[in-house]
Amino acid sequence: MSVRRRWIVAAASFALILIVATFPMRLALSLAGAGDAGIAAREVRGSIWSGALIDARLGALPLGTVRASLSPLALLGGDIELAFSRADDRLGALSGRLHGSNPRGMSDVNGTTSLSGGLGMVPVDTIRFEGAAVRFDDAGQCVAAAGRLQLMVNAPLAGLDLSRGLSGPLTCANGRAQAALASQSGMERLTLSFDGKGAYRGQFAINVDRDPAMAAALTVLGFKPGSSGYVLTTMGRF
Repeated sequence: MSVRRRWIVAAASFALILIVATFPMRLALSLAGAGDAGIAAREVRGSIWSGALIDARLGALPLGTVRASLSPLALLGGDIELAFSRADDRLGALSGRLHGSNPRGMSDVNGTTSLSGGLGMVPVDTIRFEGAAVRFDDAGQCVAAAGRLQLMVNAPLAGLDLSRGLSGPLTCANGRAQAALASQSGMERLTLSFDGKGAYRGQFAINVDRDPAMAAALTVLGFKPGSSGYVLTTMGRF
């Protein structure tokens, strides 16, 4: 190859790298269908290599303002793989990857985010992710799940102190993602399952240990007696 041709190839390669490096994050997310995957933000800044999503959300889960970068290789295949991170003294640290397709969901998620509105009658305040991953296929079926969730219940519930939260592993069960959570005492258990569209179903069971006052307080809140204690079933959408 002549010197002139080598310079032309080098210049063309540099130009291509420059175009990719400065490609706007906002446009890339739009072209890749991030909205259909549940990824939204009040404002998107920067390039695909180094961008920021202001007041970002994954469905109804607020992520806050996060630094973000897209995988160019995934974009070339028409997919979204968004690495994000947040370092916030008030909200706490949060990081992970969001996948727009093939299969879609999240992976390597660590940190805390709030859960506005809780889970129906269950006053969940925040969710803590520990190496969490959930992926769904095009039919909305759970195909992979790993890691752990911890739900923090800061408001008293019928006199119970659940401020230490309920925690447990993430798995796939019957085509849905499922988290089987329990308090430290094991007296309170929450089985939370959800599909690829964010529709969830929770069964919160509390062992009253033959405490009639507790049973009466839970009945007022909508709990019903069952084989595993007093049970409250709640449904909604993230």
